[in-house]
Amino acid sequence: MNQLFDETYNDYRTIWYGYYEQFDQPDLIKEMLQIIENDKRMSEAQQAVSTSWVFYCKNLQGDALEEKVRGSIMVRLFDTHYSVHCNISDFEFVTQFDAIESWKKKLEAVLNNK
Repeated sequence: MNQLFDETYNDYRTIWYGYYEQFDQPDLIKEMLQIIENDKRMSEAQQAVSTSWVFYCKNLQGDALEEKVRGSIMVRLFDTHYSVHCNISDFEFVTQFDAIESWKKKLEAVLNNK
Protein backbone atom coordinates (compact mmCIF):
# COMPACT_ATOMS: atom_id res chain seq x y z
CA MET A 1 0.00 0.00 0.00
CA ASN A 2 1.18 3.47 -0.77
CA GLN A 3 1.04 6.29 1.74
CA LEU A 4 -1.30 9.02 0.47
CA PHE A 5 -1.09 11.65 3.22
CA ASP A 6 0.48 12.12 6.64
CA GLU A 7 -0.69 14.99 8.81
CA THR A 8 -0.14 15.92 12.44
CA TYR A 9 -2.49 18.45 14.00
CA ASN A 10 -2.30 19.37 17.69
CA ASP A 11 -0.43 16.16 18.57
CA TYR A 12 -2.96 13.99 16.68
CA ARG A 13 -1.43 12.24 13.71
CA THR A 14 -3.46 10.78 10.84
CA ILE A 15 -1.96 8.72 8.04
CA TRP A 16 -3.90 7.69 4.94
CA TYR A 17 -3.02 4.69 2.75
CA GLY A 18 -4.34 3.25 -0.50
CA TYR A 19 -5.22 0.72 -1.64
CA TYR A 20 -6.05 -2.76 -0.39
CA GLU A 21 -8.03 -5.17 -2.60
CA GLN A 22 -10.51 -6.66 -0.12
CA PHE A 23 -10.84 -7.57 3.55
CA ASP A 24 -10.01 -11.22 3.05
CA GLN A 25 -6.95 -10.73 0.86
CA PRO A 26 -4.00 -12.85 1.99
CA ASP A 27 -1.60 -11.17 4.42
CA LEU A 28 -3.62 -7.93 4.71
CA ILE A 29 -3.43 -7.97 8.52
CA LYS A 30 0.29 -8.74 8.39
CA GLU A 31 0.90 -5.89 5.91
CA MET A 32 -1.14 -3.47 8.02
CA LEU A 33 0.75 -4.47 11.18
CA GLN A 34 4.08 -3.75 9.49
CA ILE A 35 2.85 -0.34 8.31
CA ILE A 36 1.43 0.53 11.72
CA GLU A 37 4.58 -0.52 13.58
CA ASN A 38 6.78 1.55 11.25
CA ASP A 39 4.51 4.59 11.52
CA LYS A 40 4.16 4.15 15.28
CA ARG A 41 7.90 4.60 15.75
CA MET A 42 7.63 7.88 13.86
CA SER A 43 4.65 8.96 15.99
CA GLU A 44 6.56 8.26 19.19
CA ALA A 45 9.43 10.38 17.87
CA GLN A 46 6.92 13.15 17.11
CA GLN A 47 5.23 12.56 20.49
CA ALA A 48 1.74 12.26 19.00
CA VAL A 49 -1.01 11.83 21.59
CA SER A 50 -3.05 9.70 19.19
CA THR A 51 -2.31 8.21 15.79
CA SER A 52 -4.96 7.14 13.31
CA TRP A 53 -4.54 5.13 10.13
CA VAL A 54 -7.04 5.08 7.29
CA PHE A 55 -6.66 2.33 4.71
CA TYR A 56 -8.79 2.71 1.58
CA CYS A 57 -10.13 -0.11 -0.54
CA LYS A 58 -9.19 -0.06 -4.21
CA ASN A 59 -12.67 -1.07 -5.36
CA LEU A 60 -15.73 1.14 -5.51
CA GLN A 61 -19.15 -0.39 -4.95
CA GLY A 62 -22.59 0.92 -5.70
CA ASP A 63 -25.18 1.35 -3.00
CA ALA A 64 -28.98 1.27 -3.17
CA LEU A 65 -29.03 4.93 -4.21
CA GLU A 66 -26.63 4.16 -7.07
CA GLU A 67 -23.86 6.17 -5.40
CA LYS A 68 -20.30 4.91 -5.34
CA VAL A 69 -18.86 3.85 -1.97
CA ARG A 70 -15.21 3.14 -1.16
CA GLY A 71 -14.69 0.92 1.85
CA SER A 72 -12.06 1.81 4.41
CA ILE A 73 -10.41 0.34 7.47
CA MET A 74 -9.58 2.79 10.24
CA VAL A 75 -7.24 2.07 13.13
CA ARG A 76 -6.74 4.41 16.09
CA LEU A 77 -4.03 4.18 18.72
CA PHE A 78 -4.82 6.14 21.87
CA ASP A 79 -3.44 5.54 25.35
CA THR A 80 -1.81 2.23 24.31
CA HIS A 81 -5.13 0.81 23.02
CA TYR A 82 -6.03 0.16 19.39
CA SER A 83 -9.57 0.56 18.08
CA VAL A 84 -10.63 -0.61 14.63
CA HIS A 85 -13.59 0.56 12.55
CA CYS A 86 -14.61 -0.47 9.05
CA ASN A 87 -16.67 1.62 6.65
CA ILE A 88 -18.50 -0.59 4.20
CA SER A 89 -21.19 -0.28 1.56
CA ASP A 90 -24.77 -1.31 2.23
CA PHE A 91 -24.19 -4.29 -0.10
CA GLU A 92 -21.21 -5.43 1.98
CA PHE A 93 -23.26 -4.91 5.14
CA VAL A 94 -26.01 -7.20 3.83
CA THR A 95 -23.78 -9.86 2.31
CA GLN A 96 -20.53 -9.83 4.32
CA PHE A 97 -21.21 -8.25 7.71
CA ASP A 98 -20.30 -11.29 9.82
CA ALA A 99 -17.08 -11.98 7.93
CA ILE A 100 -16.01 -8.33 8.11
CA GLU A 101 -16.82 -8.10 11.83
CA SER A 102 -14.84 -11.27 12.49
CA TRP A 103 -11.89 -9.91 10.48
CA LYS A 104 -12.11 -6.57 12.32
CA LYS A 105 -12.09 -8.27 15.73
CA LYS A 106 -9.10 -10.38 14.69
CA LEU A 107 -7.14 -7.28 13.64
CA GLU A 108 -8.03 -5.48 16.87
CA ALA A 109 -7.01 -8.50 18.97
CA VAL A 110 -3.69 -8.83 17.14
CA LEU A 111 -2.97 -5.11 17.56
CA ASN A 112 -3.82 -5.23 21.28
CA ASN A 113 -1.96 -8.56 21.72
CA LYS A 114 -5.01 -10.38 23.05
